[in-house]
Amino acid sequence: MAAKKKDDSDLYIALSMIVFIPFLVFAWRHYSRLKRKFAANASSQRIFDTESLWYPLGVGGVLTIVSAYLILALVQGPWYLSIVVAPCLALLFLYLGRQVACWLAATYFGVLVDPLQDRVVLPCDMASYGVTDYLSFRILRDMGTVDSVPLSAITKITREAGKSLYVHGTFGSRAMTFTNKQKRDECIAAIESASRRSIRAGGFE
Repeated sequence: MAAKKKDDSDLYIALSMIVFIPFLVFAWRHYSRLKRKFAANASSQRIFDTESLWYPLGVGGVLTIVSAYLILALVQGPWYLSIVVAPCLALLFLYLGRQVACWLAATYFGVLVDPLQDRVVLPCDMASYGVTDYLSFRILRDMGTVDSVPLSAITKITREAGKSLYVHGTFGSRAMTFTNKQKRDECIAAIESASRRSIRAGGFE
């Protein structure tokens, strides 16, 4: 009995590691696409917060562990579960894993301030989502997407007491959250430098 449990445990660990490989591949491919689409240049500045990667990595890890456990349990169960439910569950977890991987890539890409292209590229702001957006699973569709606002259209920057900042302009407002105030202030300084306006002279708060 002890030997069987050890075999199951080893198989579970091996399957978890195998399932985690596509997650990393999806993340790398999406990050590469973002880098190609929003290519940096000599005048641009990218602000990335590596500590913010722990949350999507944790979600991806939990998703991998749960999917491996359920798939292994179904495969070892009755034949009809192995043939019907296990493949459906595998496809579901593959989709969820891909979306979380894209979220990880967009988080690592961070914020790009590009005065040459007159844009600030930032991770999608989901703070304005309503109940219907969550019920329609829009949050899953938008995971890993990035937003772009005109740098010249930013008329105001506000900071929270914590580690978030908001840019305001004719496009509305967008939120950016960092894990520490240093990264938040680095982003503010990059926007001010690129737009050639200071906090006091440029109308920022």
